[in-house]
Amino acid sequence: MKLHLLAAVAALVLAAEPAAAFEVDFDFSNVRPCAGGSLRITPSPEFRLSGVPEGTALLDFRLHDLTADIQHGGKALDYEGEPAIAADSFKYVGPCPIRGTHTYEWTVRALDDAGGELGVTTAQGEFTATRP
Repeated sequence: MKLHLLAAVAALVLAAEPAAAFEVDFDFSNVRPCAGGSLRITPSPEFRLSGVPEGTALLDFRLHDLTADIQHGGKALDYEGEPAIAADSFKYVGPCPIRGTHTYEWTVRALDDAGGELGVTTAQGEFTATRP
């Protein structure tokens, strides 16, 4: 009997599919070129999502310039299961290095109705100033 129970449990464990990883993808194609580090309010890019945790009610988006260690803000948005968040869904301080290319990282936190964190993911992209 114990052997049959153990075999049944093992079969269930092997049959269970792992949850898809929470991932986000974006690009800066909708961001205007800039020169010289001028901070300006910019429309958000499109975010393509996969593996968003079940029970997610809000997605909190935050941008960080990893090269200069500057926080650029973001926004928490209601989430209803859509596979993408449209470009220009919110405004934030856009990327604009003083010179050269900087690496930026979006952090997206999946939150439940009570504000509890269900998952976190990040995605990086580069942005180059128009002045070398």
